[in-house]
Amino acid sequence: MTVMKPLLTCSVFLVLIAGINTPVFAHMTDKLWLNNYVLTNGLSGHLAIFSISFLFVGLGGPRQVVAALNGYLYGIVFGLQIALLTCILAACVNYFVANTLLSQTLRRTFPKKMNQFQQFVRQTPFLKILMLRLFPVGNNVLTNLLSGSIGVPFKPFITASLLGYIPQTLIFCLIGSGISAANDAMIYASILLTLISFILTGVIYRDHIRQRIAPLKMENHS
Repeated sequence: MTVMKPLLTCSVFLVLIAGINTPVFAHMTDKLWLNNYVLTNGLSGHLAIFSISFLFVGLGGPRQVVAALNGYLYGIVFGLQIALLTCILAACVNYFVANTLLSQTLRRTFPKKMNQFQQFVRQTPFLKILMLRLFPVGNNVLTNLLSGSIGVPFKPFITASLLGYIPQTLIFCLIGSGISAANDAMIYASILLTLISFILTGVIYRDHIRQRIAPLKMENHS
């Protein structure tokens, strides 16, 4: 633990400095510029875009932008894989930075928010994290940081994150690649996944409400 803290701190600062010193970060939403950058720089260009995409998501940038960008640059199938890898790596780093470096600071600064989140994920953390990932509106980085700081088990956190990222990532990869470039199976799959994500979100939220109401009913009957 004593080695991990300074190592993580140095790594975060190095990544931030690298991101500031590259033109890729300033052109994250300019797909034509990025396409020319990749054609000009080859492998180093691909690695730079991947690194800056990771930094972009890790600092709170919309993962939908990264999904659309990868869909445009690499097509639907490979773009989906790269976008998911980017988001999962960013989630892991956020989680472990919060767990290792920021836990006490976050507890002192946001005690109410931390307590609310802890109560929310206390039972069935996998389903609760999955609901947050599937829900179209939410703060991706905040979920990562809160999960790491309160010690949500890593396995349900990361598996729920991966599954929850898939529907929106696929949709925005399709948008980035151009719907005309997608085959019918991909389009139907994205629609089906979207419907499933809305249904799952509703079911999980309903169960969460029932869990909160159950103790009140017990008190009324006693």
